Amino acid sequence: MGLGHRVYKQGDSRAPIVQDALDRLVARAASPEAAQLAALHAAPRRAIAARKGIHPNLDHPAGLAYHLLDFDTPAFTPIFVMSRITGWTAHITEQFAHNALIRPLASCGGPVQRPVPTES
Repeated sequence: MGLGHRVYKQGDSRAPIVQDALDRLVARAASPEAAQLAALHAAPRRAIAARKGIHPNLDHPAGLAYHLLDFDTPAFTPIFVMSRITGWTAHITEQFAHNALIRPLASCGGPVQRPVPTES
């Protein structure tokens, strides 16, 4: 549904990156309709974060981006699934190899933030 994440209790670290791409897409569209949709899209996100402390996940900005890119709405779910299938397959393969359900408890030791290339 685009809000909340079972692991990222303080928000999905990927969501701001996709939100930034969505903002650029809206600006590039340069249409009142796109700007209005973006404003309507942002209102519940802010309200839910303020009232419930639930933050958007990656899917929240992606859905509107798909719409603005003229993907048919029935294609949204298959697109979401395609982006996850490799990870799901890796998890299943590893779990079968160890005959165990693996729930990692490790923290990422990598850089806090990496730069994301933008168009210039």
